[in-house]
Amino acid sequence: MGDDVDELDLALLDGLHVNPRASFDELGRVLGVSGVTAARRWRRLVSTGRAWVSSAVGPSLPLAGALIEAECDPGRAGTVAQQWAAVPQAASVHITTGSYNVYGLVVAADESMLARLIVDVLPGIPGVRAVQTATMFRVFSGTFWRLGAINAHQASDVSPPAVGPVRHVFDDFDREMYLVLQQDGRLSYRELAARLGCSELAARRRVQVLTRSGLMRFRTDFARAEAGWPVNVVLMLGLPADTAAAEVGRALVSWPETRVCAAIIGGAAQLFLTVQVHELDAVDGVIARLRQTFPGVTVLDTRAVLRPVKSFGRLLDDDGHARDVVPVNPWAAIVD
Repeated sequence: MGDDVDELDLALLDGLHVNPRASFDELGRVLGVSGVTAARRWRRLVSTGRAWVSSAVGPSLPLAGALIEAECDPGRAGTVAQQWAAVPQAASVHITTGSYNVYGLVVAADESMLARLIVDVLPGIPGVRAVQTATMFRVFSGTFWRLGAINAHQASDVSPPAVGPVRHVFDDFDREMYLVLQQDGRLSYRELAARLGCSELAARRRVQVLTRSGLMRFRTDFARAEAGWPVNVVLMLGLPADTAAAEVGRALVSWPETRVCAAIIGGAAQLFLTVQVHELDAVDGVIARLRQTFPGVTVLDTRAVLRPVKSFGRLLDDDGHARDVVPVNPWAAIVD
């Protein structure tokens, strides 16, 4: 078979979006192929930088987050974006159209560390002319994404079993586990245990505790253009005074185009939204649906992503393929 992404690859990706740690035997059964075939397809996607699975911070993990946008000197956007992407707390970095043509999503261990990053460190990168920032106080999406390549019955078959929540205090061992899984979120429990120096049973139990407690999630990502979603657009939304950001944000996560949606404070916008569409013309339809579904919501700014530089820890080439990893580490020491 050639290197092109085909329908089986897309179905495999879609299954892994539903359950990023599903076994290849499970995936093969749902997709009508052998587990060996599913594993071989996945290895090819990973080896060519087309797809990857990584750990992600869960909604219950107490962290501080921000959106930072830079107006760059002419010709310096690429350099600024690469330097921002090298910062461990920078989860994602993109180059866009518009005067503020580089944006980053930043997560830090606490508000003090976040302030140092967005006040002192990131604005001080050579080539940054001006910045504007906003605090993210709630993220509604960013780990769950569907391609529509498998049907509802198949998605149900591959979904992880429903289990009740548990309480857990995130500790140093959990932090180490999260960072190991940033490199490869599909490590087997045996491989994970070997990396952490613990038993396989302990590794399995701790992953289950972290996911059930909402402290850690897993996300499947991909080179979006090759999966038929080449256009990424940023929308800054203003809300009426009587409309809660949570009300709109929770609804937007169910839209198939939504990639990231976060409530923000800092400036005129109350929601930061990125959407992925098949073609640029489709953005008009998204905006029309926004206005129809949420009367009074205004689109304050629209920017097209020209180049993805970092996607939750993965450094990307110009085509959106993963070429390296700078793990998203909210607890890393800040280098001024």
